[in-house]
Amino acid sequence: MLLALVAWVILSWCKWTNRNRGFEKLGNEKLTRFAFRDLAAATEKFSEGRKLGEGFFGVVHRGYLKKLGCEVAIKEIKPEAAPGLIITSNNTFSAELNAITSVKHKNLVKLFGWCRGNSSNFAEFMCWCWKKEKNRLFLMYKLVPKGSLQDHLHKQETLRWETRYKIVKDITSALRYLHHECDQLILHRDIKPGNILLDDNFNAKLADFGLSRIADPGHSRIMTVPVGTGHYLDPECKKPEGLVEFSRSTDIYSYGIVLLEIACNCKQGMGREKVWQHYIDNDKSVLEAADDRLNGEFNKNEMEGVIVIGLWCSFPDSKKRPSMLKVMAVLEHGKPLQDLDLLDRTSVPTQQETYIDPPPASSAGSSSYEQHAWITNLFIML
Repeated sequence: MLLALVAWVILSWCKWTNRNRGFEKLGNEKLTRFAFRDLAAATEKFSEGRKLGEGFFGVVHRGYLKKLGCEVAIKEIKPEAAPGLIITSNNTFSAELNAITSVKHKNLVKLFGWCRGNSSNFAEFMCWCWKKEKNRLFLMYKLVPKGSLQDHLHKQETLRWETRYKIVKDITSALRYLHHECDQLILHRDIKPGNILLDDNFNAKLADFGLSRIADPGHSRIMTVPVGTGHYLDPECKKPEGLVEFSRSTDIYSYGIVLLEIACNCKQGMGREKVWQHYIDNDKSVLEAADDRLNGEFNKNEMEGVIVIGLWCSFPDSKKRPSMLKVMAVLEHGKPLQDLDLLDRTSVPTQQETYIDPPPASSAGSSSYEQHAWITNLFIML
């Protein structure tokens, strides 16, 4: 019995020490692995009082990490967001994650590191054979104190137009960087107000690269199952099953819908179809579609520019959408706007905001990163 106990302890110890093998060397000096105990201490054991919010893919807590000497947003990934998927490791996954953490831009939220662990006690350690392992996965971001654009757009206190216009330019700058200025082309694939965070000075920062994908700049397109938030997802990428094509234009569509929401408060009944109708009926004047909570207190040229850009970027035919370089040229250098009469007058059907989940991992073509299941296992759950 004593020999059996010793053998069990040795076997348990081997399993314990090897359970994260392959994850130990993830990242570089810019991507730190933190201990679970540090996260628990920083968030008062993930107390409700420290909870910032909860979404489909994860729960975010606010905490102070002593190792960094600053406050951070600690995101715990929900395993149930992708049932049946098992987190594994791979050198290519490390390369993908490092590429995202290596980007530097003032309008992108900084990712400090990650953690994979749990609060297992000795009893759980000894009973691993009967008790399913509960490893939890976390990502640590720099805290952006003002919260998301989603919260501010629909609060009782209305954001001034000057602030909204600044946010528009910040988002545009971030996307131009990801699409055209990075060493590798990064497609965000989940651009929406909830993933745009604001600091104390209302500088906008694009966050949550959970569904992002690095594409070959030469081809700039990837094939994957449709994932994202339905209201902001490119209609050309909405398909009940099988693979669809994602590209820069996919992000641009989502960006266009966000611009219309900033300028027209689309969540309050002013959808894209109504904004488009204003453009057609009012001799190309769309100012009547502006958010009425602003009481007309806005720069008319800026407002018209943002709305027209939003319609242009969210045009149903992806081939007719502009690049982020063209959009920035309009916003920063006063380049002329596209005459939307040159485009087909096709409206986009209203879409309910829902998440489109990937099919089970066992089905053909089920991985959103179909060539690398290990990437899906982490990123789909972010």
